[in-house]
Amino acid sequence: MTNVEYQARVLSREIRKSNVYNQYRRLQRKLSQDRHLYHQLGEFRKAWFLLQNKAYSPEDAGALSDLRRQYESLLENADVREFLSAEQSLCAMLSQVNTLLYKSLDVDVSFLKD
Repeated sequence: MTNVEYQARVLSREIRKSNVYNQYRRLQRKLSQDRHLYHQLGEFRKAWFLLQNKAYSPEDAGALSDLRRQYESLLENADVREFLSAEQSLCAMLSQVNTLLYKSLDVDVSFLKD
């Protein structure tokens, strides 16, 4: 194993020890106990992800609002809201790690800018 792989494993271990990750996993386990709820949550997360990560077109203007309305009853569930918030925090932490790596290395990602 190279030093880079070793350090990546160390980082992974540290992330798994973090409060952010553990909050996310605790809520994920709790929600997964209700298969129907967890399945519905998965459908919402997938649809939300696909909408946010596709090329924008004018027809998409109300798509996120429509999706929220479609899953309104799911999003009223306090555990679901708490999980989605924890997931957002985890994603933000992972994004910060990626940003740190890109800023620390000479990797040209200028094509990602507008």
